[in-house]
Amino acid sequence: MMKLFQRKHTITLTAPVNGMYVDLRKAGDTAVTAGFAIEPMEGEIHAPIAGQITKVTDQTVTIAADFGCEYLVQVGTLADALDPQVVNWQVAVGDAVAPDVILATASIDAIHATNQSALVTCGLINKQADDFEISQTGLVSQGNNLATLKVKA
Repeated sequence: MMKLFQRKHTITLTAPVNGMYVDLRKAGDTAVTAGFAIEPMEGEIHAPIAGQITKVTDQTVTIAADFGCEYLVQVGTLADALDPQVVNWQVAVGDAVAPDVILATASIDAIHATNQSALVTCGLINKQADDFEISQTGLVSQGNNLATLKVKA
C-alpha cells in the first residue's frame, strides 16, 4: 500500500487519574513519544483509551488500540525501580479495557516515602503522532478528555 493514501485518524486520551498535569518533557525517563504525565492525588489508575492489554510489568502496562497504535501507562520513572508491592495491576495480558476500567491501584504514600516519583505517564509508544494537543492542564479529573493526537494508518 502506498503511504500517499494513508488517512490521519484522531484519537482521544482520557486522564487515567485525578491529579496535576505535568508536561511530558518534565516526566523523566519514559518510552512515550506523544503523551502526558499526571502527579496523582490518589492511587486508582484507569485506562486512558479502549483497547487490549498486551504487556504488564512492575511499573507499566501496554494497551493495543485502534489503527495499530500502542499506548503505555507507566507509574514512576523507569530510572526508579519501584517496589513491586506498591503497584497492584488489576489487568492481565489479553484483557479488554476502556477508560472506565481500573488498570491498577498504587500506594502513592509508599512511593513518596521512598523519595521516588509517583507520576503516572501515558501516551503513544510505537508511532509518531502527526499532531498532538493537550486540551487541559492544571488539576485534571480521571475520565476527562485530556489529549488528542493524529496518527496515519
